[in-house]
Amino acid sequence: MNRGFTLLEAMVAVGIFAILGIVCLENYLMNASIAQKIIDQQTCFILAGQKEFEYFRDPQNITESGDFGQTDPQARYTIETSEIALSETVTVDSEITFNFIVKRLIVKKRGSEISYPFLITIPESGL
Repeated sequence: MNRGFTLLEAMVAVGIFAILGIVCLENYLMNASIAQKIIDQQTCFILAGQKEFEYFRDPQNITESGDFGQTDPQARYTIETSEIALSETVTVDSEITFNFIVKRLIVKKRGSEISYPFLITIPESGL
């Protein structure tokens, strides 16, 4: 009496293991990619906070765009300034308008990007 597997049974078993291995590998690679994006976003937030601190310490010494040097050479930042006007109708014939200047820091690293508003001021002429 012969005991063991036939060649066909062994090939089917190897095929099933191969399919399961491919599925597991795809899931692992997808999760590793997602984890890297999350790490990059967290790094962007930390770097934005660092650049905000540097800006408030010495605003004249911060350029409008650049990189983070040795801290993270893959990350870049840009400081954008936007003017925002908000209007509110108080009565039929009166309207209140508020003007603001918003500075925001945009930090990019690989595929991740964050926009970090850090300074809101009222223009001198609006007083």
